[in-house]
Amino acid sequence: MNIAKTEKILFNPLFTSKLLLMTLGGAKNNQLKMELIYYVLPLIYNDTIKNKLVRSTAKSTFNTFLNSEVKVELIVVETLLANYRTKTKEALITLSNIYNIEFSKYIILKEEQKITYSEEKNPILKEYYKAAFNLGAILSKEDYKKIFFNL
Repeated sequence: MNIAKTEKILFNPLFTSKLLLMTLGGAKNNQLKMELIYYVLPLIYNDTIKNKLVRSTAKSTFNTFLNSEVKVELIVVETLLANYRTKTKEALITLSNIYNIEFSKYIILKEEQKITYSEEKNPILKEYYKAAFNLGAILSKEDYKKIFFNL
């Protein structure tokens, strides 16, 4: 598969919106600070960080998530933020067309059902969804200022 086809699949708004959905599903009260949502895609698409998130649990904290390997990758992620901004906006538009989402200082998923990755049958997708879910859990436990200081 060539790079263009791979990119088309990875950045498909339905897939990226599902990653954001899983992040919100993992977050406390299904909500995440608006500014943090723009970090989700670059963090999940970084293999080192994704693999660390897959090995994490919903009980993990930002401090347990950060290790020397992840800290090095965060430098790369910071440089990619601008590139992912448009894709994140497309994913948010798609997500808000499918689910009841409130946008304010926080992005809030207003769904009654529990969002989980465990029902996904495809092991590759399940890995991405689990990473996003755990990322949501980790990001929602900390004060967003502390997270920005470390990112």
